[in-house]
Amino acid sequence: MPSIRAPFIITARPAEDAEVTELPAVGRTTFDKVFAGGAIEGTSVVHFVSTAAESGPLAYVALERVEGTLDGRAGAFVLQHAGAIVDGVPSLDLSVVVGSGTRDLVGLTGSGTIEHTEAGAHLDLDYAL
Repeated sequence: MPSIRAPFIITARPAEDAEVTELPAVGRTTFDKVFAGGAIEGTSVVHFVSTAAESGPLAYVALERVEGTLDGRAGAFVLQHAGAIVDGVPSLDLSVVVGSGTRDLVGLTGSGTIEHTEAGAHLDLDYAL
C-alpha cells in the first residue's frame, strides 16, 4: 500500500455562530486548503463541526473534498475526519470515503492522519487504488 505525505496550507473562513450559548457548544466552520510540494497537488474544502467546553476543544467531525492530483493521478475524493481531545491528547481517525473517488481516482481507499507542527501542516495517507 503506497504511503504519501502532502504538505498543505489551511485558511479558516469566518465561523458560524454556535447553536447554543451554554457550554458545551457546537459550532461549524469551513476551511480551505492548498496542497503543494508533495504527493497531492490541488485544493480542498473542509466542512468542520466541533464541540468545546470551558476547558477547550472536545471533539470534531468533518468531511473534506480534495480535488487535484494524487501521485500524478487526477480526480477528486472525500476524506472523513473524526477527532477528539482526551486529557489534552488529540486523536484522529481519517479515512477516504469509499466510492468517493472520481476520474483517475475511482476505487481509491485509504486512511491516514494530519499533523500540525511549527514547520507546517501535512496529511499522511496510506492508500490503495
